[in-house]
Amino acid sequence: MASFEPVRAITRGLTVLRLVSEHGPITATDLARAAKLPQPTVVRILETLIDAGYAYRRADNVTFGVTARTKLLSSGYDATSRLLQLAEPLIESLRAEIGWPSNLATLEDDAMVIIYTNRNAKGLSIPGRLGARIPLLATGVGIVQLAGLAPEALQAQLARLRQSQELWDASPEVWEGLDDRLAAARRDGHAFAHERYLDAVYQSQIWAVAVPIVVEGRTEAALSSLVLRGAGPRQQLLDNILPALRRTAATIGSQLSAEA
Repeated sequence: MASFEPVRAITRGLTVLRLVSEHGPITATDLARAAKLPQPTVVRILETLIDAGYAYRRADNVTFGVTARTKLLSSGYDATSRLLQLAEPLIESLRAEIGWPSNLATLEDDAMVIIYTNRNAKGLSIPGRLGARIPLLATGVGIVQLAGLAPEALQAQLARLRQSQELWDASPEVWEGLDDRLAAARRDGHAFAHERYLDAVYQSQIWAVAVPIVVEGRTEAALSSLVLRGAGPRQQLLDNILPALRRTAATIGSQLSAEA
């Protein structure tokens, strides 16, 4: 009779990888508890995943995260793997510099998709997850992405959104003043999430500012920072955050442009 041990090992490995992806950064102790496995087993699995390039030990030498390579496990995924690989360390450095988490998002059909986030790290736990689809018209990342489209592409995108039944596509509030919001994003190089959206989704706990990631003149992605409302005056915080956010986005864009 064939041994089931290889199958069991694969299943355990996939379970640990999934848990790191969903809950990371996470310690081996917490992983063992979540996976209901002995901690030495989890540590061996983590070492294997690190050797294979799917996980990494973070700078604190205690917690673990997944690498951009995990995205290659998704069916048909290829467009953002290099973006993720370049962006992840830069976004982590941004977090260390400004003290606030960020989302990296790309356009997929009629929504922005979060392809990297560190929003659950270091004490700021707010709704949202890797792979979440968020609306174009109500978010800062969506507005800077739309603002970067060529006129014909923008009109086609807006026409599709007008036919959508999704709450934040159909809401009259997000359409009101849209031309002005897009113009401001082009002029200022950044955009804010719609206040009504922040009220509904985050109970007004945060505000968010986003900038485009431009590659050879095209907006390929958007990077946002999320800030607690009670942390201080918005303009004062923005004066600290925005230059670092722009610099990070520009570095990601220039590195991708150099490889194009």
